[in-house]
Amino acid sequence: MKIWEKYILREFLKIFALFLFGFYFLYAIIDYSTHIQEFAHGKNLPILKIFQYYFFQFVKRADILIPLAVLLGTIKVLCQLNINRELVAFQSAGIAQKKLLRPLFLMGTLCTLSCLAINEFAIPHSLNFIDKFYDSHLSRSQRANRKEPFHVLHLEDHTRLVYQYFDQEKDALFDVIWIRSADDIWRMKYLKADSEDLLGQWVDHLVRVGEGFQKEASYPTYLFTEINWTKEIPRKGYIPYENRSIHELIAFLRQPFASYEKQEILTQLLFKLAMPTSCFLVLIGVVPFCIGYRRDLSPFFIYVFALFGFIAFVAFMDAAVILSENETASAYVAILAPFAFAFSIFGWRYVRV
Repeated sequence: MKIWEKYILREFLKIFALFLFGFYFLYAIIDYSTHIQEFAHGKNLPILKIFQYYFFQFVKRADILIPLAVLLGTIKVLCQLNINRELVAFQSAGIAQKKLLRPLFLMGTLCTLSCLAINEFAIPHSLNFIDKFYDSHLSRSQRANRKEPFHVLHLEDHTRLVYQYFDQEKDALFDVIWIRSADDIWRMKYLKADSEDLLGQWVDHLVRVGEGFQKEASYPTYLFTEINWTKEIPRKGYIPYENRSIHELIAFLRQPFASYEKQEILTQLLFKLAMPTSCFLVLIGVVPFCIGYRRDLSPFFIYVFALFGFIAFVAFMDAAVILSENETASAYVAILAPFAFAFSIFGWRYVRV
């Protein structure tokens, strides 16, 4: 790399790292202070586990934090070069603006690939770890004591376990329904996981007859060897499709799910593939405003409007996901259309400038 490329890259990385790690460090300190009594109460809670918890919290929010850090780093570097008239000096030396932006787009590419890798490899494990950490060590927190009327576990064989809550004293799921198929349902009062075996208590087996169900058999206890159970399944909560990796979502699309479920799977898949490109979107969006030659160039207003626009876009995409999952709009329209529109508007201005 040439000296000017190293200079631009170094200035960008300063702001990128300062926001990404400095801001998150402050968040971790504030969050730790709110849970310090529970951490201290857990005498067997190792320090390494606390570090793991905050690392996975960072992974969970990386799809927003990384593009935001790219946005702030780009504005800082380009506005500083513009105000100090270094952009003019570079162009006087024969370095075109397009070439000057090469280090920034290199970082945008790396950040996009990092977000895709996080969605594929890190998100499922991190969210499962966070759920188990809340359940085991933050039992008094509002998030750990969730108030959903029931919970759903999606098993690997595409059957489901529906239950009310996890009974801590009995170490078992309470009021459980195993939906084996649309015509085969098992209901039990308790379901206890002992190693890889599942023992149900007060079990009823229901099968479809005509338009209704009838009880085929009842058991005081029943060992469910048919359920595909794994230890990685959290004891508490629903494992939504947003917590799945990209390759799992692609595999789910090939399975015979109902149409509404396929819509939800497709929505999350497109969202996980599209959101990392926001690293490029913020670059294309702010570059024309930062390199324009004006005496009254105000980085403050660029920061304000860029941050407001980014937050509004993220909120809009969250709303688009909800609309798509509820089949109000097609997943391709709801998820891809906003990105296509934003890239066309900002891309046209970028090419023009």
